[in-house]
Amino acid sequence: MKIGFIGAGKVGSAMARLLRKAGYDVAGVASRTSESAQELAKWLNCPVLSKGEVAGRSDVLFLTTPDDAIATIAAELAEEGAFHPGQVVLHMSGAHTSQVLKPAAQAGAITLSVHPIQSFASVEQALALIPGTYFSIEGDVQGYEVAIKMVDKLRGKYFLLDSEAKVLYHAAACVACNYMVGLLDTALNLLAQAGVPEELRLPAFLPLVTGTLENIKNLGIPKALTGPISRGDRGTIEKHLNAMSGPPLDVYRTLGLVTVDVALNKGTINEEQAQALRSLLADN
Repeated sequence: MKIGFIGAGKVGSAMARLLRKAGYDVAGVASRTSESAQELAKWLNCPVLSKGEVAGRSDVLFLTTPDDAIATIAAELAEEGAFHPGQVVLHMSGAHTSQVLKPAAQAGAITLSVHPIQSFASVEQALALIPGTYFSIEGDVQGYEVAIKMVDKLRGKYFLLDSEAKVLYHAAACVACNYMVGLLDTALNLLAQAGVPEELRLPAFLPLVTGTLENIKNLGIPKALTGPISRGDRGTIEKHLNAMSGPPLDVYRTLGLVTVDVALNKGTINEEQAQALRSLLADN
């Protein structure tokens, strides 16, 4: 089975190298810039080809371009007649479903989206993190076997998604990953208001963050929850609310309401305490 890659960014380059190492035969690569294509091809010991040539020679074609280019490239390849019946065509975007590959499906290809649930800052980081990670798989049922085999080769795990559910899945990933950055930035801004020197803010809070994640890993949710809401400590929460204003206050109130439900599920507060906390967080 020959695989091919159109797009030599972080995810595409890492997937190509890892699958090549796992024994897959790479038919060729194409990329927006010749430099990135040449660099990846050197690692893979495969030719640099045009997009149409890569598609024509591949049993499994990866479109690992930026998200906003996937539909355009799929349409261009279909217009060239580059897709063929029975070929598996997939992208690795978290935001899009396999429907973005409709031109390939209309040409008889089997279309999928296969998304690694990770955040990658570089090719090297992707190479280290992809093995063993979780993947979501969505699209044509006929392609599941191919996708699952690849995930297995990468020592990964997977779950299947309905197309309609992928938008909620991606929203969940954004909350867990992107919003964590925004949340920590909010905390650091509060530290700044408290007079903590800038160079100390992140180092001081990183152990708190990593310790919390470790507790979540070991204990799960809701058992990992600590702090004033977990204890039903209205006095402390009221002091916090009175000390804040603007966006940090909005974040505190919104996440506080969410956390009340977690504490209730943990069993450390009762419904009466939960309602009192909700009133405090909503009205302040």
